[in-house]
Amino acid sequence: MINQLFDNFERSEFSDEIFSVFGRALAVATRFDASTKTLARLPLFKLAIVSRSILSDDEYNQLIQSILKKHSILNNAIKSLRPNEDINNLLTNARDSRNELVHETTLGCIEDFDSFNQPELCQFLEHFKGLVLNVIKGEILISNIISIQNDEPTSHYKTSHDYESKYVNWVLERFEKK
Repeated sequence: MINQLFDNFERSEFSDEIFSVFGRALAVATRFDASTKTLARLPLFKLAIVSRSILSDDEYNQLIQSILKKHSILNNAIKSLRPNEDINNLLTNARDSRNELVHETTLGCIEDFDSFNQPELCQFLEHFKGLVLNVIKGEILISNIISIQNDEPTSHYKTSHDYESKYVNWVLERFEKK
């Protein structure tokens, strides 16, 4: 039996570079997703820790499991934070970009990377860069809010364009440094 799905796949140095970009973008998207859900659950975890001394091990483990099930969907986690309009817009853009990166970006082009001409590749990567930047901005915001919630210092560097640029460049880097 011939598997038609894999008949179109060829590995090349170029396609491997592009897929490594996708891998780093997925790492950023996953971090944003996990951080947002953690922030949404933070008050519940704090209550669980306070309640630990009066609960049996089974009760405590059940409580932790129920907390982990809460806000398992990114959109619900964002809504639970009750952000103001500007923050909501930033987080919604980050969520939408994360969803596109995770669910749609490679559709229809996996077997075509090697056939992209330079303008097509530039257009594709520019759109991809915008998605990654949106996720990075959301992740930076969530990270800073978590730091504030935990009475930890926040970094002004993380909110700078220089930091965002370095983060995006790390994701989009396609050549090994020599």
